[in-house]
Amino acid sequence: MFSDLLFRLRALLRRNAVEAELDDQLRAHLKDEVAKHIAAGVPRDEAARRARLALGGLEQIKEQCRDARGTRWLEDLVQDFRYAVRTLRQRPAFAAVALLTLALGVGATTVMFTLINGVLLKPLPYPQPDKLVAVHGHTDTWNAEIYGEQNVAYPDFLDCQRASRSLQMAGALFNGGTLSEPGEPEYVDLREITPDLFSVLCVNLAQGRAFLPEEDRTGAAPVMILGHSFWQRHFAGRPDALGASVVFDQKRYTVVGIVPAGFRLYGDEADVYTPLGQEIAGYVRSRGAHPVHVLARLRPDATLAQAQAELTLIGRHLAEQYADTNAQRSFLAQPLRPEVGDVRSTLWLLLGAVTLVLLIACANVASLLLARAVSRERELAMRVALGATRGRLVRQCLTESAVLGLSGGALGILFADLGMRPFLTFWPGTLPRAEEVQLDWHVLLFALAASLLSGLLFGLAPALRAPAEHVERTLRAGARTVVGSSRRLHSAFVISEIALAVVLLVAAGMLGRTLLRVSSLDPGVNLQNVLVTRMALSPGVLADTARTRPAWQDVLDRARRVPGVQSVAAVDTVPMREGNNQLGYWPSADVPPANKQPMALATSVTPDYLKVMSIPLHQGRFFDDRDRMGSELVVVIDDVLAQSAFGGEDAVGKRLWMPDMGYGPFVVVGVVGHVRHWGLAGDDQAQVRAQFYYPFAQLPDKFLRRWSELMSVAVRTNVAPLSVVESLRREVRGATSDQVLYEVRTMEQLASSTLDQHRFLLLLFGVFAGLALLLACIGIYGVLAYLTGQRVPEIGVRIALGATARGVVWLVLRQSLVMIFCGVAAGIIAALAAGRVLERSVTAVRSVEPLALAIMIAILVIAGLFASWLPARRASKVDPIVALRYE
Repeated sequence: MFSDLLFRLRALLRRNAVEAELDDQLRAHLKDEVAKHIAAGVPRDEAARRARLALGGLEQIKEQCRDARGTRWLEDLVQDFRYAVRTLRQRPAFAAVALLTLALGVGATTVMFTLINGVLLKPLPYPQPDKLVAVHGHTDTWNAEIYGEQNVAYPDFLDCQRASRSLQMAGALFNGGTLSEPGEPEYVDLREITPDLFSVLCVNLAQGRAFLPEEDRTGAAPVMILGHSFWQRHFAGRPDALGASVVFDQKRYTVVGIVPAGFRLYGDEADVYTPLGQEIAGYVRSRGAHPVHVLARLRPDATLAQAQAELTLIGRHLAEQYADTNAQRSFLAQPLRPEVGDVRSTLWLLLGAVTLVLLIACANVASLLLARAVSRERELAMRVALGATRGRLVRQCLTESAVLGLSGGALGILFADLGMRPFLTFWPGTLPRAEEVQLDWHVLLFALAASLLSGLLFGLAPALRAPAEHVERTLRAGARTVVGSSRRLHSAFVISEIALAVVLLVAAGMLGRTLLRVSSLDPGVNLQNVLVTRMALSPGVLADTARTRPAWQDVLDRARRVPGVQSVAAVDTVPMREGNNQLGYWPSADVPPANKQPMALATSVTPDYLKVMSIPLHQGRFFDDRDRMGSELVVVIDDVLAQSAFGGEDAVGKRLWMPDMGYGPFVVVGVVGHVRHWGLAGDDQAQVRAQFYYPFAQLPDKFLRRWSELMSVAVRTNVAPLSVVESLRREVRGATSDQVLYEVRTMEQLASSTLDQHRFLLLLFGVFAGLALLLACIGIYGVLAYLTGQRVPEIGVRIALGATARGVVWLVLRQSLVMIFCGVAAGIIAALAAGRVLERSVTAVRSVEPLALAIMIAILVIAGLFASWLPARRASKVDPIVALRYE
């Protein structure tokens, strides 16, 4: 067996030497046969003749020996490969057009698959990611579709951590604060974590150590771990940052570690990490609040089902032990998945679009190859006459198309590699897991498969047309004879290109119409000359409730003194920016259970907010200095809430009950216009649209610190908003110079960013549709030019018999129109289905509108007729004398 393998390898690698040995053996055998006949008394010439007859022909014997080696198929493959390369070199124009067409299709598809692979398919970048588990809180009344998955109370986490035998658990709390030393004061992104977080993730710190268990408790020495990017930015990557002293929220910390580069927790790269157990805030120590993100790793031999059963039992015990806070509460264990936000549907949508472009490219190249195959029919028939089987011819044609497909795929991979980083920077906003996007072996394998499949798709039709019968008729036929099957195949390719182009054109039209419509919507606020910025009060002020309200008033007063500022207000949730507070409400005292209450967006504001945002006041009044602690609790509602809660009645003077506020009821003192909080495109489809505003001055003291950490400052200016930022920063720094503005945006920027996805999709679908239209027109032109060229003798006869130039043009255009309208009919059906996919994937997109459909189809028909005009015009100028001499 091993010797046979060595022989076959030698026959492949040293083919010339093996062939020479075969020649020597056959000559020696022939010589021995001749010698035997001569020894028997036969004359030499006759002996040589008899020896050759006995052997049966040298070339036939050589073929039998080659077949016996078992490598003939590979030798034929190498031969076909060389022939394919040679033919492509002989036709550089054909090769260039085909390769570029395929490279664009494969390259675009590879780019999109690279994104999908990096963002959606790659596992989390931790050892044994399949062992990682997310632990969520669970109650039957919790609406996960609106709020997302529930987090866990810190005391409940500690109980689960102690009782669990299947899971090694860790917790994290998202927070922030002001780092005032060393350097200028800066607001930083904080993660409060438990000491075993890095061991659960199996991540080693770049420098230093993780937190110790004894450091994870109140009163322990304050310690901190730095994020890698923050270390590079704030400490210039100096090694002496380890052990450095840092003042954070007026507390001095010692740096004990630095996380590795690229480390992200829940998709974000935090600036600093501190021990969660040192947090003394009341909402962290309470079982009634659920702020902690919990992740875990399955212990050896433990399963997810075992972990879930264990957590269910723990939840039941806690519900019995703490009935006031944990009744009907339990825990849910799920595999830990990457945080990708809402980009999943966008990525799959774009992959589907570029796949259509690839299919159009394949149809285009198939049409070219088919035309070439028809012109080679006499050559292929000659091969059949010389003994080639149909399978051999098909294999040769498929090898040629595979070479073309692989070459186009290699060029497409190069295009994808060059275009990947620019495409990522062009992506609207921040692409989740962008650091994981790269050309790895999964992507290369996909590109290889796409290239081979493309080669099979566009090479199959020409291969199956290889002549296996009626060889004599094919050899006798003129070189310009076209049978009906060829015409039908060419037409089928063009029709498929047009149908796919219709899908992309209609999709681009739907996105364009959507963008025009939502851009013209009234946002509910005056976007011009409004600046919004988050505000971090001095940590010393936040620690003293008695100083917090005066501090906010001081910030507003100082901001008003900045030149160019007209009015200033404080607000906790800004429209069209990340963040919202959704609460249940009811218009009477008999409030139903939480899961039966309608929801509204709650916004805490200061009195000038209406003036800053220019929100129209429909009824009643807005807040003023009368609305403070001790006075009647009031709210202002929008017209959506007024309609849903009170119907057509006058809402002013009515009461609203909101149990989750923790105080109330509230008297409605005004009705204002609706603000598109969820963005220009997304607000109409949001599950919660009703809005109400309540005075920041009436917020109870127990909520004051937490709300102050969430508040922003909104400023209306009479100059360019961004021009007042530095003056505003200096003015509001406070007595201790540690009050910080961060995340500064204009309302125009926020409103524009809500349409970034629509602009991005419109641009890409526009490019794809334009490319599809161009390829379809090239296909129409190529097929008509080819078929018209094949019909030159027929056209010559028609002209000789009296056909006019206009009649010949109409003859060709009629053939084109049949293909165009067949493609349009098929494309409309596919476009209607694609429209439904767009409706589900992109906000604010409506079903296919007749006007948009008519415009896109008209564009395609006009472009198709233009591509048809040149072959038709050329056909009308055929000289009948020359045409009749073609054969």
